[in-house]
This record gives sequence, C-alpha cells and structure tokens, in this order.
Amino acid sequence: MSRILHLIHSTAFGGGPAMVDLICTRLQGSDYQMSLVSDGEGDLPARLAGLGVRVTSMPLTTKGSFARNIPKLAAVIRRESPDLVHVHGHWAASLGQIAVQLAGRVPTIYSVQWPAYLDDTNAYSRVRNWVAESLACRLAARVVAVSNSDRRTLVRRRLCAAKKLTVIYNSFDPRKFSQVAPKPGGSDHDRGGAVLGFVGRLADQKGCEFLIEAMPAVIQAHPHTTLRIVGDGPDRPKLEALVGRLRLEQTVEFLGYRPASAELMEDFDALIVPSIYDVHPLVAVEAMASSLPVVASAVGGLAETVVDGTTGFLVPPRQPAALASAVNRLLSSDALRRSMGVEARKRALAQFSPEVCVAAYATEYRALLGRRPPRA
Repeated sequence: MSRILHLIHSTAFGGGPAMVDLICTRLQGSDYQMSLVSDGEGDLPARLAGLGVRVTSMPLTTKGSFARNIPKLAAVIRRESPDLVHVHGHWAASLGQIAVQLAGRVPTIYSVQWPAYLDDTNAYSRVRNWVAESLACRLAARVVAVSNSDRRTLVRRRLCAAKKLTVIYNSFDPRKFSQVAPKPGGSDHDRGGAVLGFVGRLADQKGCEFLIEAMPAVIQAHPHTTLRIVGDGPDRPKLEALVGRLRLEQTVEFLGYRPASAELMEDFDALIVPSIYDVHPLVAVEAMASSLPVVASAVGGLAETVVDGTTGFLVPPRQPAALASAVNRLLSSDALRRSMGVEARKRALAQFSPEVCVAAYATEYRALLGRRPPRA
C-alpha cells in the first residue's frame, strides 16, 4: 500500500479542498494510505479522519505563517514518510516543497488550483509570482492543470514544461449533487420572479460588480427578478455601495458565505459566473450537475465548461450589457431554461464526473510510483 500525503494551505472551501475530499474519499484504503496536512479549517479534516486518513493541522493560512512553519512541516513529512506528496495550490507547491526538499526529496505532484499569477497587480508581484509558480512547477515531478486554458497559460508564460503537464478537470461532490433532478414548473421564475445566483469570493477576479451593473437592464425586462449573492470577501463593502447607488436594495441580497449544495442551487433559476478570469471554477460544474443553466464569462476554464447556447450562455467579460442580454434571453423562455438545465447535467456527468477525475489522479499516482494499474 502506497502512502500519499496531501498538502494544502486551507481546507475551508474551494476547488482544492473539494478535490482533496474526493480523492481521499474514493482512494483511501484501497491501494493507498492517505494523510493530510492543512490549516484544519472547515469540516473536511474531521470527516477524512473518520475514514482513517491521518490528519495534521498547522497554521498555514498566510504566506508568513506557512514560511515560519517550514521546519515543522518538514518534520511532519519525515514522520509520515510518504511515497508521494500531492501539493494543492501554489503556497503548498512553492513554500511547501521547500519542506519536502528538507524532508528528503519525496516526489511531488502539483495540482494548480490557484495559480500565483492570479495575484499579479504590479511589476514586483508579477516577478514574485513568476518565481513562486516556476519554482513550484520545476520541483514537481508532475503538474496538473485544471483546464486546457490554464495548461496553455502555464506553457506560454514559461512556468512549466509542456511535457510535465496534464489536464484533469475539477469534479463535483456526488454526495451533494448526484440526486438533483431538472427543475419542473413551479420554480420562483414560473411564479413570476426569477432568482439568479452568484456563488463565489467577493473579489475583483470574480467580476460580481459587472453582474450588479447588469441588473437594472434585467429588471427592466423582468421586473420581479432577484439576485442572491452567496459569498464574502474584500469587495463586499464596495459591492454593497454599488447596490445602493443603483437603488437595487430590493433586488440584490447578500447572503454571506454558504457551502455549495443541492439545496442552495435549488433556490436559483440560473447561476451567473461573471469572472474576469477563472481557471476552472468548481461552482459552474456544481450548478450544471444541479441541472441549472449557467451564464458565464468566456474566459479561462469557463469557456471549456459551458457550451454556449446549449448548457447556458457565454459572454465577453467586463460587459454588463452583454451579460444582461444573455440573462434576459434565458429568462424569456421557461422551455429554454429547462432544456439547458437538462443538457447542463448531461455535460456535468459526461465531462466532469467524479469517476473520471479520480481515475485520472489514480493513473498519475501509479505512474509516479512505478506501479501497474489493478487487474480488471
């Protein structure tokens, strides 16, 4: 049995923790003994511990705390004596791999869930992030991009050699979304008031301001529509002020952070993902698995997730008018919305299924460990 240690700075929420959860849940105890090192946030560490995963919590939630704990992290890695370390996100893949080197140069596989270049803001940060990301890729034996778009970006920016890269899409949690059926008549929209959903971190990258700016045109065409914003982050005060300036207080609700679930998606008639850039937002896949049409920016992995005109609509980023037009087109036809929801679920099951995701990671593990696949 091979020992695999997962290293991630935070298990609170997001694509990285979701993939750690899925991989450990599916592979623990078969051919693998899993262990996890993280900040201990959220319910994931306790849940995995209940499955027999060895869990270690450390203060890793800031770059400073992560750096200060490199010696302790190296000691944990030596204690766990893994055959392979799976690092998730660029903090674990850069700072964390320093600890891996100190612990004895265990081979690593790096999942690029949150590329460093997403934090580029000026010349200094661009250089800093390039160094961090290129170091992460150079030290890893294998690098997993979560979309073809990000794979091309990593190569174009000379961050990673193409031969070292593979693409494995993030997947949805089947325990939360496998039983969701297409919405029948009787939804909020059918009763006269459509409910649009936004789920994500309230930060510039996610483009929520452009969705808010699109709402007056949506309200003009569909007066009883509401927008529910699920999430939190540094831009929340700015977004609340924008809602006030546009006099949308009766239209836009801020609900704070809630974990994505079938129950949450059932409150929506469509999910809106107006990102300026996104590698492969898991929430879009989760919405599709919930039989929801998705209106999204045609950027990054979103352009690979949503099929324009079939499972939803793709629009240019930063363009509220285009976003409003797509939303209005969707809300103008119940039949279109329902048919897109059906097609969205079909695509989620075919392209982003948990079975495909876990099998792909298991293949990478076997290749790095020099093992043959199990007999059928």
